[in-house]
Amino acid sequence: MKNIASCLSCDIKLNMFCHMTDNQLNNVNDHRKEVRYKAGETIFKTGGPLTHMICLTKGMVKVYLEDPYTDKRILLSILKPVELVLGPGFLVDNSHHLTAVAMEETTACFINIEEQKSIMESNTKYTMAILEHVNKKVIKQFEKMQCLTHKHTHGKMADALLYLANAVYENDVFDTLLSRQDLADLSAMTKETTIRLLKEFSDEGIIKCEQNHFEILNKEKLEKISISG
Repeated sequence: MKNIASCLSCDIKLNMFCHMTDNQLNNVNDHRKEVRYKAGETIFKTGGPLTHMICLTKGMVKVYLEDPYTDKRILLSILKPVELVLGPGFLVDNSHHLTAVAMEETTACFINIEEQKSIMESNTKYTMAILEHVNKKVIKQFEKMQCLTHKHTHGKMADALLYLANAVYENDVFDTLLSRQDLADLSAMTKETTIRLLKEFSDEGIIKCEQNHFEILNKEKLEKISISG
């Protein structure tokens, strides 16, 4: 697919790209590929080769941690523009350890890993920005694992709803493309438990839930449930 705009003039490029020189940005642009995905298409798969870093420029993407021996998976996060997708296999085994799936029509720029290594070797500020980004992601995953490990079902469900309202949709009223199974995967519970908890929260007046439309009616109570676990 023909690239629409150059990295140098792009108004939605990653903040960390400001640390690159014009020549480096032009070099990235010469080697990048822009790809479009339909809803439900896999962007990369656990175990697949990690050959590019990905810059999400349009749409939303679900990122899963999958068990290679079962059908179980955990929905770790939902990405939206403008977001860098660079898995932990970078500089380690050059393999994907996560799976990413488009939730809707999505556009992403693929940037060659070898080009990135070359830039990082010669540009300390850019390298530091990459490390900062990766470490922030790691901290969020630690927090996610702590929630899933130590909280009971009500706390997990509260955390999932607060995450969607605060981090993903940035509104207490939102329509989501996530299915009930996705919500279950987001909170590491069964689909049946997720449906039961949503009904409980709805009956208690904490949320309003009609199919894919959600309204958080009592955020203070939801936050208390999250804290108490």
